[in-house]
This record gives sequence, structure tokens and C-alpha cells, in this order.
Amino acid sequence: MARPKSEEKRLHLLEAAAQAVAERGVGAPTALVAKLAGVAEGTLFRYFPTKEALLNEMYLYICEQGWESLRDSFDPSQPLVERARVIWNAHIDWALAHPVWNRASTQLAVTDILTEETRAAETAMFPDVGMLELVQSGEILAGHHPQYADALFLAIANATIDFAMREPERVEAYKASGFMAIRRMFLD
Repeated sequence: MARPKSEEKRLHLLEAAAQAVAERGVGAPTALVAKLAGVAEGTLFRYFPTKEALLNEMYLYICEQGWESLRDSFDPSQPLVERARVIWNAHIDWALAHPVWNRASTQLAVTDILTEETRAAETAMFPDVGMLELVQSGEILAGHHPQYADALFLAIANATIDFAMREPERVEAYKASGFMAIRRMFLD
């Protein structure tokens, strides 16, 4: 009789997967994930039937953690630009606090590994669907694949994060400058 699955072990495997992807990219072997989690590789496959299933669940887990950090500061009644600024600042602060999760999710966000179901679940987590619709119908992104918007956002965000990590005393200046770029690209 198989032992019951542990939620704690599942979360530990997701965190180990994030570390492996952050270190080695999406091609990181499942053996590395198992090693980082301190379990046998067979145990990993008791929790996740395939590597793709593991990566999709890991991505959604990271997204949930990121959006959770925003819940208390997001006010949907604020004007669009203020809502966008709150989301931007929360994302940058979260990424600076969780660099491994940020690297892992950034790498996965621009791949074909994520399923349509995962992308739909991620979109459903976004706190401002109206903003997404506005951005995707704007002059710059109209007619393009939604992943293109993600890639543009991530490029600006990761440049902001990289420079903020190099010069922590200038975090607020980099966040403000990065937001100006985001605003001009997506909102003006």
C-alpha cells in the first residue's frame, strides 16, 4: 500500500524545482530536483506524473506567492496608473525578496512548457483583469500573442531588479524609472 502524500513534501518539491530551474534553466534534470529536495527521484514522480506537470505546478505556486504579497496594498478603486504602480512596485519588491522564485518563473514564463490551463490560471490570479484587457488592446500589443506582453514586462522588470540588486541604495529610483518605462509602453 502506497504511503499517503504529504502537502509539506509537495511544497518542498516545488521549491526545489524552482531552485533547480533558477540554477540550470528549464532543462534542469528531475534528478537534481529530487536531490535538492532530499528525496528519491521516484518520490518526485509520485507527486508529479511528469516533469512538465511539476514545472506547471511550480509556476502557479510561485505566481500565487507573488500575488499574495500584493493583496493588502491593491485597491481596485484607484485610477489605472495608481493600480499599475502598486502592482509594479509589489512585483519588484517581491522579486528582490525572492530572487530564486523570480528567476525560475521568469524562465518558465517565456517557454512553451506552460500549458494553456496554467496560463489561464495565472491570468485568473491577476488582480486587475481590466488592466490586462486594456494593455493587450493598446497600440503596442494589439494583434500580438499575450506572451509578447509578458516578455516585454519581464525584460523591463528584470533589468530593474538586476540594477536594484547591484545598487540597493537606489531601489526606489530604479523602481520609479522602470515604472515610467512600463507606463509609457503599456498605459499611455
